[in-house]
Amino acid sequence: MMNRRRFLRNGLGSAVSMTMATTVPFSLLGSARAVASEEYRAVVCVLLAGGADSFNILVPRSELAYNRYQARRSDLALSQNDLLPLDGEHEGVQFGLHPAMSSLQQRFNAGQATMVTNVGPLVEPTTRAVIDAETVTLPLGLFSHSDQILSWQTATPANRAGTGFGGRLIDALPGANTGLALAGNISLSGNNSFQAGAATGSYAISANRGVQSITGFDNDLFKRSFESLMADSSASTLQTVYRNKLQSAIDAGDVFSSALSQATTLSTPFGEDSFSSAMKRIAELVSVHEQLGVSRQTFFVTFGGWDHHEDTLGQQATMLPALDAGLGQFQLALEELGLSNQVTTFTISDFGRTLTSNGRGSDHGWGGNAMVMGGAVQGGQLYGHFPEQVEDNPLDLNRGRFLPTTATDAMYAEVSRWMGVAPESLESVLPNWANFEGSDQGAGLTGMLVG
Repeated sequence: MMNRRRFLRNGLGSAVSMTMATTVPFSLLGSARAVASEEYRAVVCVLLAGGADSFNILVPRSELAYNRYQARRSDLALSQNDLLPLDGEHEGVQFGLHPAMSSLQQRFNAGQATMVTNVGPLVEPTTRAVIDAETVTLPLGLFSHSDQILSWQTATPANRAGTGFGGRLIDALPGANTGLALAGNISLSGNNSFQAGAATGSYAISANRGVQSITGFDNDLFKRSFESLMADSSASTLQTVYRNKLQSAIDAGDVFSSALSQATTLSTPFGEDSFSSAMKRIAELVSVHEQLGVSRQTFFVTFGGWDHHEDTLGQQATMLPALDAGLGQFQLALEELGLSNQVTTFTISDFGRTLTSNGRGSDHGWGGNAMVMGGAVQGGQLYGHFPEQVEDNPLDLNRGRFLPTTATDAMYAEVSRWMGVAPESLESVLPNWANFEGSDQGAGLTGMLVG
């Protein structure tokens, strides 16, 4: 039989990889058989990693505003005739979407989707004047991929917090989930900062393979060694911690596997690309929320490859159809499940990009445009303040890098309220909310989500 030292050396790698993937305090496992009694609600965060050029996703169509856009974007400008029209006006301007975003257009015009314009991480209310005077705290690593992805995920851009918005959101709703604690935060993209909570962890599931087993656990020798360790009353502290974590990982996997085996078979057709596969898996998980004993959940998925310093138009023409299709298919599946009003999906990205071209593509910016979709969305209108795309706009810090007119906190506050966080608890979810409540950069989104 494999000796204990060799077992620990070989097996610990398997357990560590599992616990790293789940990012959980395993003591939080509860009874998976408990059924949540509250009305179900969930949010799906889609990270467009790399910095999506969202000023080519949402584009002004009105003559003057389009001409300004065209002048600033030059070789990056989309044709005015190709834009998919959005109903109505926003701040006196008509808008359209990138021609690949037909599903988003249909949802917007049906009142089930919107975009939050020129939104981005801020530490406190910020103007061009206080930036120039250097009297304001700015997000750490502004224009940096890693820092700005972290700022979006944590909503604490002045420091590298150990918890994220999604994790704190579920922390603030402790009575909502009575079943498996890990089921409150499920990732389709492995470890992330968004779902890291102080009291709750997250569980990673593969879009294609589903629940992943412990490496080597299908080996009889490994199993016998593990059973021997579990039965050893003289095990060391390290061995005891290891076996408890490994057993918890196995138990959690069993609960998720059992729940997924009861998932609704969807008639909605999904694409076979990785993003559509992830959205299909989320829909299946949503369908078994009662089996998992949860009434509040967050889901996280990354769709990468948006750092388009070259061939911006060509790469967007290739990638945006997959994004639009995956989001659209997911909404159809939620309607099939009768849960469209209970699930809200939104996009985040490192940053927006420069309006001006580098001769090949666009570069790192700041404010951008976020999509929000779901039955609870009061769509058919845009939210926030879309910047005039002229050189002398004081929001333009250089080359069309826009100072956000809406703070990330404002968008997250609206999501938090919809999920059921009490007003007095908002600061536990959004530590900087006191800085923005009542300010221009914290206002304008109230009522975006209802029900």
